[in-house]
Amino acid sequence: MLLKMLSEADKRHFLDLADLLIMADKPLLWEGKTSEELTSSTDLEALTIEKSEQDRDLMAELEQSAGMQRGGGAFSAGLSLPQIMMQKRKNSFGFTPNDNRSDVMNRLVDVLKTYPFIKMERPEIRVQAALSVLLELLNEKKYDLISTPKVILFELLLVALRDGKITSTELELLKEFQRHHHLEDFIYDDLLERAEVLNQEISKTISIIME
Repeated sequence: MLLKMLSEADKRHFLDLADLLIMADKPLLWEGKTSEELTSSTDLEALTIEKSEQDRDLMAELEQSAGMQRGGGAFSAGLSLPQIMMQKRKNSFGFTPNDNRSDVMNRLVDVLKTYPFIKMERPEIRVQAALSVLLELLNEKKYDLISTPKVILFELLLVALRDGKITSTELELLKEFQRHHHLEDFIYDDLLERAEVLNQEISKTISIIME
């Protein structure tokens, strides 16, 4: 919504952050199998992270809003955020393997592989791995205008609220972004409140249309 206020470099930075926020606590697969489905012949190095069709559509919308497409078009473009939310009401999407391994995904997978297999799926490990990648993305990222990180944080809050609530993993990432850019708590709270109101208004509008 406010992405037009960002430079091209900052738009790409936001897309990387959004990608990480979406993937941070998604299910892990080894050769397309969950940990419960593994066999003795499964290659444990063939680690991927699942993305729902809704998540793919959301990233497509964000890329479209930013005026750029990454990874050769693996996402289905053309849906607005209200359309995505309406589609969510009409369908129950299952997880499908992510066939577009972005640089962010590759890095997150690489970090997860540094942990013992038996620990990879633990919530605290998922947070640690995601924070590690986030810190790399934020490394030496400073802005002269305080409005830039505010815009990025607001847009990230909207991404996190796509399912109606912010997960504990998403919260850790959002708060780390806030700390990195020295944003006061009241700024975070104000932006969160506005993002929640906007998300609720969109949901109400969709409910009226779908009734």
